[in-house]
Order: sequence, then C-alpha cells, then structure tokens
Amino acid sequence: MITKRFLFTGVVTSLVNLLLHALTYAFVLKDVYAAFPAGSKEFTEQLARRPGDLVIWAMVVTTFTMGFFITLIMKWSWARTFTTGLKYGAAAGLLFWGSVNFGLYASSNHFSLESVVIDFVCSSAVMTVSAAFAAWMLGRVKEE
Repeated sequence: MITKRFLFTGVVTSLVNLLLHALTYAFVLKDVYAAFPAGSKEFTEQLARRPGDLVIWAMVVTTFTMGFFITLIMKWSWARTFTTGLKYGAAAGLLFWGSVNFGLYASSNHFSLESVVIDFVCSSAVMTVSAAFAAWMLGRVKEE
C-alpha cells in the first residue's frame, strides 16, 4: 500500500539522490570522463548533451523513478534505520550499477574501462547513501 510517508520519502530520496549524483559528477566523474575518454574528443562530444541541451522532462522522470526505486527497495526490505539502509542500499547499488555499467561497457563504445569502474564505485556509493536516507525516513514514524 502506498502511504503519504512513502510518497514523501520517495520525493525527498529522489532529490537527495539527484544532488549526490550531481556533486559526484561535478567533483569526480567529469574529470574521470575527460581523463579516460572512450574515443576521440569529437566522438565523446557527440555522446553527451551539454548542460544547456539537457532534456528537462526526461531528467525529472529519471530523478523520480530512481528515488522511488530506492525507496521501494527500502520499504520491501524493511530497512528502517540509516545503518540497515546502508547495508541493503550497498547490495542494491552494487548489483544495479554493476549491471548498468558493465552492461554498457560490454555492449558499447561509449565508455572506457577506467571510467566504467570509477562510475560503478561512485554510483553505487551514491545509491547506498540515498538508500540509507530513505530507510531512515521510512523508520522515523511507526508503521501505519
């Protein structure tokens, strides 16, 4: 059953996850992608949109689907503390981002191995912290 607390937690977790990913990109991944390109500068510039060219509605959809995905995992796992959220979030993050990053590496020329490994570590860590936050939010009030 979807409750007000679940909806509120999903929205806040979405924003926390977005903020953590943006900070990770700005302070770590941006330089990694530049240092370990998958191809020529012209090739890599064709793959990513510039900040001014982002498709905002799609960014909103991805933000909220990931936040609610994380919140749903925490709800189903019964993680209700920051610590249990870290545990279940780490498992979910490693499995999810391992599948995404190594699947993309296996099937495309968009990323170098170095950038895939570093993105895997960073994205898994962001999902872990976001999940811990979601578990803490879900556990703040007794189950309805």
